[in-house]
Amino acid sequence: MLTADLTLTLPASPSIGDSVKISNLSGVNTCILGANGSLIMGVSGNLTLDNATASFELVFTGATKGWVIVGL
Repeated sequence: MLTADLTLTLPASPSIGDSVKISNLSGVNTCILGANGSLIMGVSGNLTLDNATASFELVFTGATKGWVIVGL
């Protein structure tokens, strides 16, 4: 749960099927999900949340797509 303007770093060595639930309760649009060497939605680099009330789940799908958003 994000409760301040900060970076939440994803696991360094995820396994396929691992999941992380994200809930931004900080009230700011600049919380960051640190990719920690994996892809997020097939793209390298970190993900900045642009919604101050975002809640969703990420599932690690493997090296090709990395972490994928499965719910909004």
